[in-house]
Amino acid sequence: MKKIGIDVGGSHVTVSVIENSTVENCPQTIMRKEINAKENPTAIISVIGNCITDILTDGITVDAVGIAFPGPFNYEKGVSEIMGVGGKFEPTFGVHVQQALKNFTGLNTVPFVFANDAHCFAEGAYFRHQLKSNRTIFLTLGTGFGSAFMIDGDLAEKHPDVPENGVFYDKPFLDTIADECFSTRWILAEYKRLSGETIESVKAIAALNTEVSNAVFRNFGANMGAFLFPWFEKFGCEELVIGGNISKARALFLPALEEKLNSLKNKINIVFCDDAEQSILRGATIIADKKNKIQMEQAIQSKRKTTQALLPVNAVVKNNSEYNIFPSFPTNSDVFVGFDSLANAITQQKTVVIDGFGGVLWENFRNHLNSALTEKKINVLWYDIDSCLKSSAEIDAMIKPNMNGDDLVFGKRYVGELSDFFDAEKLNMLKPDATADVCIVYGTGASLANWEGQQIYVDVPKNEIQYRMRACSTKNIGCTDTLAYSQIYKRLYFIEWPVLNAHKERLLPKIDLIVDEQRIDEITWMQGSNFRKALDSMLEGPLRARPWFEAGVWGGHWMKNHIEDLNQDEVNYAWSFELITPENGIVFEGNNHLLEVSFDFLMFQDNKKVLGKAADRFGNDFPIRFDYLDTFDGGNLSVQCHPRPEYIKENFGESFTQDETYYILDCTDDANVYLGFTEDINPKEFGNALLESQKTGEPIEIEKYVQKFKAQKHDLFLIPNGTIHASGINNMVLEISSTPYIFTFKMYDWVRPGLDGKPRPINVEHGLNNVYFDRKGERVPNEFISKQKAVQEFSNGIKMSLPTHEEHFYAIDRYEFTGEIEIETLGQCHICMLVEGDSAEVSVGENTQTFKYAETFVIPANVPKYKINYKGDKKAFVVVSYVKDSWC
Repeated sequence: MKKIGIDVGGSHVTVSVIENSTVENCPQTIMRKEINAKENPTAIISVIGNCITDILTDGITVDAVGIAFPGPFNYEKGVSEIMGVGGKFEPTFGVHVQQALKNFTGLNTVPFVFANDAHCFAEGAYFRHQLKSNRTIFLTLGTGFGSAFMIDGDLAEKHPDVPENGVFYDKPFLDTIADECFSTRWILAEYKRLSGETIESVKAIAALNTEVSNAVFRNFGANMGAFLFPWFEKFGCEELVIGGNISKARALFLPALEEKLNSLKNKINIVFCDDAEQSILRGATIIADKKNKIQMEQAIQSKRKTTQALLPVNAVVKNNSEYNIFPSFPTNSDVFVGFDSLANAITQQKTVVIDGFGGVLWENFRNHLNSALTEKKINVLWYDIDSCLKSSAEIDAMIKPNMNGDDLVFGKRYVGELSDFFDAEKLNMLKPDATADVCIVYGTGASLANWEGQQIYVDVPKNEIQYRMRACSTKNIGCTDTLAYSQIYKRLYFIEWPVLNAHKERLLPKIDLIVDEQRIDEITWMQGSNFRKALDSMLEGPLRARPWFEAGVWGGHWMKNHIEDLNQDEVNYAWSFELITPENGIVFEGNNHLLEVSFDFLMFQDNKKVLGKAADRFGNDFPIRFDYLDTFDGGNLSVQCHPRPEYIKENFGESFTQDETYYILDCTDDANVYLGFTEDINPKEFGNALLESQKTGEPIEIEKYVQKFKAQKHDLFLIPNGTIHASGINNMVLEISSTPYIFTFKMYDWVRPGLDGKPRPINVEHGLNNVYFDRKGERVPNEFISKQKAVQEFSNGIKMSLPTHEEHFYAIDRYEFTGEIEIETLGQCHICMLVEGDSAEVSVGENTQTFKYAETFVIPANVPKYKINYKGDKKAFVVVSYVKDSWC
């Protein structure tokens, strides 16, 4: 099948249709067009696009287009990152050239593959000249210093014997960089320095054959030899292939080059390639063929790694007794479905800004929306905000203090802003082309370009982000390497989510359209003004966040047996994120369609309406979490503790710590909870036993050190920071805790691997630095198991107080009743759960919602009082937690 090869140069574009089947079948038809590389993007795209359409005559069809394009350039995406090269092609900075050319030519189903011209030269020359060397270096000498490396005929960009990024041009040499020393610019400048005269071309200087002109080329060759020698030696170069216009003057610089190579010159075969243009065209098609195959394989790979179902497009109707894993909040506003409807909403715009959270599959999103706009005859010029990011190395250096090395779990919260990840000079270069129909800047941080125009925000749930990260379908901001998942999540939690949330908060009042992108081929969206009204409405009554579920090494089967919509093929379920607001979403229903956004939006809209008295203390941080720990027919949790307040602040940057309680929702007769130390605990012996077990993999008799208490339904175990604890097997624990949720110092984990077969992270040192050894003996049942008591009686029930520890900033009550009761919030947000009974109606004025057994719901502090109506035969039990007034 034929392919198009294109070489985009600074003054002209060369294009040819090529067959790759035989060496002899060289390009027969070559077309050239002049190009003004300083024109606007639309004009540049038109020249290249016309080359393609003009050469496709007589019904010729092609299966790929390979394009050699000057850099800097994101060759994987097809996005220009050209700047700092004297102005040529700089107007295209940030432009998605690949998409622009597809739109121009109409070849939307044909792969357009971009590559560095030196790489194309290498592939083409190796193929055309039938090279056999194992280690080959290719140089293109012209307006720039191009380079490529091959090992056994394959391009090598990342290899210990190859310079960073597989290029020479930016490597230091003679108080500057190599590109300034081995290019046309240097030869012209050197001639002027030695002669005092200005000549405009290398060819003219070479033709002089004077002492000065010959000295210029001798210096050029000597410098090149001195620069290349250590790289050749390290790489083990066997063959050097040189092309480009300067190579035509090889007789003048080769002797000096060989002399400087000294002992290596007899080991390296030097080949000069006078067919560089044809090699580049051929190489572009070879690379297109190779990369297209890789991209086709990647396209069929799953974009998410999980057994959990996606939120459906349409609302789920459940009967009154079934736990709903997809709860939604009804609105009177439309929720629209699909990219076609979104395209309708932006067709009248001249400039559009599409910003969004990290983890959005931006290229998939752009491709779908572009197709929808193309069908409406709207020609879009897309600008990728990622082109304005700082380099991966710069970002890594910036966040290094927060990553805490290779620690598998813990970093420190980053206190900067999203703009810290971007290069201000690059942001200033990103300018919409006034001659285009529509210009759209897209990607995480797009609003930092400061374009005027319609503002669209694309959100994606935190659980979906993690599923995508596990599937390697998305990466951390500015990250080019594939990291271990533990490092990915650590970077998300401590660095990216804080800055992205702050960015999201600033954008909320300006959003014109809000998009839920989790269903990557069928988005839902709504108008920004209606979205903000829906947030306000949600704060007027009861609400429920969308829960999500995870397996774990100790996970059980209670949730599998009680929540019918969970995937039964999952090995177990350890956690339900009932209400861990940093990772929960809220779902709006409009005209039976569902749209999910992060819970954070509620806090950003009005944290005082959410938290009431507690807002001044906690700001946008929702303070309390409800989550499940399921060990039914599973295993014991690790023996663990959580950091003291000063420790979590100093080491991890959190403003408050992870105080917990275990409320026993259900259990078997043999269930236990590990809590506090034995009376005769010897701290040194305990620490040594933990370290020895970690070292040898031998189990320890944990009950020698830690007490074990029988668990019963509706017990409440108190676990303030620094308290040693673990849930035993056969418990269904409702954790009612402060919101921080990853700061678990596992001190003993029963000598077992994780679900992935790898050792789980153990944090003995952190644990020993935080655990209170005086929480032992009889003090534990007296102080750390709640003494429940009735504090109010009414005709149809009682209010029980479940006293928490003095270090807990939250209180817990339980209402046990039949029929209807009314509860006042007294200016505090209430987090509630029906822990006995099938379902109950919760009403605020005319707003009534039904919540099922074991579902978590929230009553914002903005609501002065609410009613709970239970129609079952037996008593209902409802647990209510809220921030203590004394902690506000």
